[in-house]
Amino acid sequence: MPWEIAQANFFELTTILDRAEIDWFLVRSVQVKRLVVAVDQEDKYSLALALASSEGSADCYIVGATNPRLVAVLSKQVVALRAYLAESVWTFGARYEDSKSGAMLGLDYGCDIEFWDYSEMHSSGLVTAPRENVAARILSVNELLPATTEVAGRTVPSRSVFHRRMLDDIVFPIDAVYTWVDGEDPDWVDSKRRTEAEITGIAYHGEANHVARFRSRDELKYSLRSLEMYAPWFRHIYIVTAGQIPEWLNTDHPKVKLIDHHHIYPDSSYLPTFNSNSIISRLHHIEGLSEHYVYINDDVFFGRPLAKDRFFLPSGIAKVSPSRNRRPFGAPTALDEPHLNLTRNMRALLEEEFSVTISRAIKHTPHPQLRSVHFEMEAKFADAYERTWSSRFRHHQDIVADQLHHYYAQIVGKAVPTNLRYNYINILDDQYRGTMESTLRLRHRDTFCINDAPVDGAVPIPEDEVNNFLTNYFPVKSTFEK
Repeated sequence: MPWEIAQANFFELTTILDRAEIDWFLVRSVQVKRLVVAVDQEDKYSLALALASSEGSADCYIVGATNPRLVAVLSKQVVALRAYLAESVWTFGARYEDSKSGAMLGLDYGCDIEFWDYSEMHSSGLVTAPRENVAARILSVNELLPATTEVAGRTVPSRSVFHRRMLDDIVFPIDAVYTWVDGEDPDWVDSKRRTEAEITGIAYHGEANHVARFRSRDELKYSLRSLEMYAPWFRHIYIVTAGQIPEWLNTDHPKVKLIDHHHIYPDSSYLPTFNSNSIISRLHHIEGLSEHYVYINDDVFFGRPLAKDRFFLPSGIAKVSPSRNRRPFGAPTALDEPHLNLTRNMRALLEEEFSVTISRAIKHTPHPQLRSVHFEMEAKFADAYERTWSSRFRHHQDIVADQLHHYYAQIVGKAVPTNLRYNYINILDDQYRGTMESTLRLRHRDTFCINDAPVDGAVPIPEDEVNNFLTNYFPVKSTFEK
């Protein structure tokens, strides 16, 4: 995993520094991908010698910050390193290749070396870093008293200023919640058909019970890979199922918590349910769930490293992702698409309660949620919640709580809009093939969604292309897998 590689590069570098008896400390950086160490700029040439003579760095490289194309192979090539002596920041690391998948990671996950200027320390008491960190670029010696911190369970040197709580630090725990179903499980299919046979006289839109809604391509496995690669900071990962367990899932993983539907509904009269709107509207009843959590559909993936502050403000306010698309007005009917009816039903609740209407849709991204807001909405809109919970299949009178939270929390000042960069890819329409290909090639989106929404007359993207996309984007097995 990328963060493990970043840590390995950090420990490789600091071992070299320790052997050369060069003082260093860990910087609390604004970097998302890499760890950063500080070294006195007077020790730059000594470090170059140590790197060039270190047997352990035979397959390692450095790159200068101002000229990223200037790459030198280490191991007894001190002459090549002279070109770097004018640089104030180096990136050190090995190229990593996964033995099973062949995936290659370069210096994006290296370790940065900042050369700090101590020349004014005795006259002014100030030390200057080559770039900003979470504290400041210019610091006094009184703020740089020796301290320690931990990296991967190891104690490493730090400085006192980096142990202060900063205004933009997020210190509360954040959980992830997934809903998942194995639509090919014979017992689940039998239960679904028997329940359908018991329900008559209720009109449903064809898409509401479309087979694609229950199809699995192991999206959850790849979504968890993306989470571990790019957002490893989640405390717990709750997976809510109808008693099903993915055969590849490592259920002994300390972060993973499997939640049966029976654990979140008040009694069995609501079960079995095949209504995702109902299930999502009960997630806040997960025992032990943190106040701040992110609901993630299993067809949503993290596309590049993301920090906690992309989803919450340090004050605890959620950061939600409105779409540019607008939802039509009118009354909900069984003839309309389910997502349009959801918006209409939620619009009616909010207009009646706040005299505020909604029109913008919501991006298919991870959805930051506040548990207390969900209990507040459940109490305020009890009839709408009860009606949704009681619908065993998706119904045109449903609401869905993750989307209601998006709007409600903004109205009551518990959420603000943000702008995650994302791609939506409908694999049942081959017009999205180019979007899928560019998403893989450029890896330029914070998140993306692989959806399967039926489109009349559209040609689906072949299954093997979708599977190849997922395996190529996330080739490395996560610790959540057996």
